[in-house]
Amino acid sequence: MTNHVHTRRTALALGGSTLAGLLLAGCGGTATAGKVSGKPVSGGSLLVGLDGEPTVGFDPHVAQAYFDQQIVAQFYEGLLSLDSKGKVQPGLAKSYQQVNPTTYRFTLRDGVTFHDGTKLTTDDVIFSLKRLMDPAIKSPYTQQYKIKTVTAVDSSTVEVKLSAPQPSLYNFLARPWSGAVMSRKWTTSRTGNQLKQSENGTGPFALKKWTKGVSIQLTGYRDYWEKPKPYLDSVTYRLIPDETSRVASLRSNSVQLLSFRDLRMVEDVKSTNGVTEANGPLVSSIWLNMNTLSGPLADKRVRQAFNLAIDRDTLIKTLGSSSATFGYVIPPQDPYGTTPTASDPMYQQNQAKAKDLLRAAGQSKVSIELLAPSDPAYGPDISAMELMKAQLSKVGITLNLKLVPFASIVPHVLAGDYRDMVMMTSVLNADPSQYLDLWFAKGSPGTKVKDQHLWDLMAAAKAEENNAKRVTLYHRLAQYIADEAYLLVPYAKAVRGEAWSDRLHGYQPDATATRLNLKSAWLVP
Repeated sequence: MTNHVHTRRTALALGGSTLAGLLLAGCGGTATAGKVSGKPVSGGSLLVGLDGEPTVGFDPHVAQAYFDQQIVAQFYEGLLSLDSKGKVQPGLAKSYQQVNPTTYRFTLRDGVTFHDGTKLTTDDVIFSLKRLMDPAIKSPYTQQYKIKTVTAVDSSTVEVKLSAPQPSLYNFLARPWSGAVMSRKWTTSRTGNQLKQSENGTGPFALKKWTKGVSIQLTGYRDYWEKPKPYLDSVTYRLIPDETSRVASLRSNSVQLLSFRDLRMVEDVKSTNGVTEANGPLVSSIWLNMNTLSGPLADKRVRQAFNLAIDRDTLIKTLGSSSATFGYVIPPQDPYGTTPTASDPMYQQNQAKAKDLLRAAGQSKVSIELLAPSDPAYGPDISAMELMKAQLSKVGITLNLKLVPFASIVPHVLAGDYRDMVMMTSVLNADPSQYLDLWFAKGSPGTKVKDQHLWDLMAAAKAEENNAKRVTLYHRLAQYIADEAYLLVPYAKAVRGEAWSDRLHGYQPDATATRLNLKSAWLVP
């Protein structure tokens, strides 16, 4: 039997994630860490400036959006965990082994308790993994697992048997949402809505109060298994949607940690005394997914015309970020991603050819609706979409922007409830299959394509155990999706920058932008 350590390479660049990591994290890499001196000091209250609230709530198994994951990450933990470089480490399991290609064993730590004081048992682990596989829960992570059975070998060891090899298993179990361990007794005694409004995890912080529209207050869990962490007495997320106001709050010490989407603010933040600016956390693809089952985009020629009508170079220049670049469906800095070039036939603007394709499709005048987030944080992207709208108009395509709050975008995506196109942003995911399953999983309500060849390629890539071959398969998939114009990526860019007060130590940005490392953070008095 061998002990395995899997790594998701994290090499972030900011000139500047999620869903999105939705969102949309997904999320990767490291950023400039604040200067650290002396030993950690216990106590203190960290104030975090947050630009949005959880959209689904605190049930980890259904948390997919960035704001949900960011808070859930402080409450819940998995059998495994991630270090700041994205390497899989022991979590609630103190050791783990792969017995054969489809069998794994996890030995639990002693002394782990949930926030209600009850002890973690193998029964809780078995319940949690089975719950993740239960279609009735409607977890976005169900389809990522190949779990066949979960059983207790003894009072501290759990055995997981898979129906087929799953190269991504460790990475999913290391996420505090796709691998979250929940209390069986507590979870089964509550309604779905109650699970979204409360929590009972094993993590370093516990929920004190959620005042919607104002703040989310957490307290340090003093019986946390990884002593002496957490160092902080409390963490309060303050809702400050406006980016300028959020940065001003950092300057005035009203908050000590924040993220910002408008990367044109980087130089301004860098010049602020007493502030550490982080180059990160992630380069993300901007997704414009297309409904190929009905409407004008059911015709491949119309989709290709849309692609050829836009000038990506000009769109990228409007963003004011040196990290903006070309991208495919898998973000360019994901270990399985690749960066297209201007030589890609679908990435060269050719408005004459676009007009020819529309005429051949019998649709010289086309009207397309794009569902996109209206939140202020998406201001630079909406400006880019307005410019794209002008470019499209020159070939006879009318783009109608339908702006709605981001909180309502995710339900539309998961239900496939949009007319022509929908905009989302990616963050670094646990496995490249997540990017594709979100949009193209066979049988999913949100899937707007019907292509058996695509599904066969996805299945082959997901099951491939040889990493070099997996990389090749995912590159091939990304190119195929671009050629078929199933999903359009106008550009990729860093979705967030982070900044924090020099008073905050022991903190490093997480590759997925979900701040998993607050348990190691401490404040200078």
